[in-house]
Amino acid sequence: MRYLNRKLSWYIIIMCFSITGAFGQGEVADDAQIFYRYERTVAGHLYSNGWGADASFTKRQNAFSSFTYGAGIGVINHPKEYKSQSPYTGGWGRSYVFGKTNEAIALRIAAGYQKELFSKYDKGGIAIRYFYSGGLTLVLLKPIYYQKIVGINYETSEILFKPSLFDPDYMQSIYDIYDRESFFMGLNETTLSPGAFVRAGLSFEYSTSENTITAIEGGVQLEGFLTKLPVMTGNNNNQLLLSLFVSYRVGKVRDN
Repeated sequence: MRYLNRKLSWYIIIMCFSITGAFGQGEVADDAQIFYRYERTVAGHLYSNGWGADASFTKRQNAFSSFTYGAGIGVINHPKEYKSQSPYTGGWGRSYVFGKTNEAIALRIAAGYQKELFSKYDKGGIAIRYFYSGGLTLVLLKPIYYQKIVGINYETSEILFKPSLFDPDYMQSIYDIYDRESFFMGLNETTLSPGAFVRAGLSFEYSTSENTITAIEGGVQLEGFLTKLPVMTGNNNNQLLLSLFVSYRVGKVRDN
């Protein structure tokens, strides 16, 4: 009986070590590691009204909550934009949007909060977080110049898009445009439009290493400005912009 009890005790000890090893093999991090870690990431965003990128810094407040802040740049498009190309350039010209008057380049700074809903318990798992943030936007409005055909021999003139029928440079169709001018033309005429934004969404982090971040994010953003953004000619520009977005985020996790 004493021999059986001793043998059973050894079996229990071996099983305990085996179970501990099995659970520890796929662990990403314990609580002591999580509390003081920082994340530095970059992300590319695809919005329903444009695209952008940002750099973000995340500081954990506890095992599940984090404070974030960062800055980014993006391009805001009008929902009625449709790209064309001049029939006169044989496919070698610059694409343009008929009726577009300004390029809208957005600079954003943001601060926010994220919380982990489902933790990643092994290297093959997925951590799900929700997040929300808000901040300030400064839009650079750069005028767009076109090459308008002004003669029967395809002579051109460099002009802005003219919306008035009473203007001699008025463009009625894409056949009035020979090509779009370089992006740098009109750069010194750039104006500013301030605004603010809020966004919220979900993050799905699936990195196989405890020292890296790889995540897919998705959500909604609301952005507002003091006046309507003059992206297109006419009165169909907007002051409030609601958009959906999806993002791909990568980065590093550090202890300081």
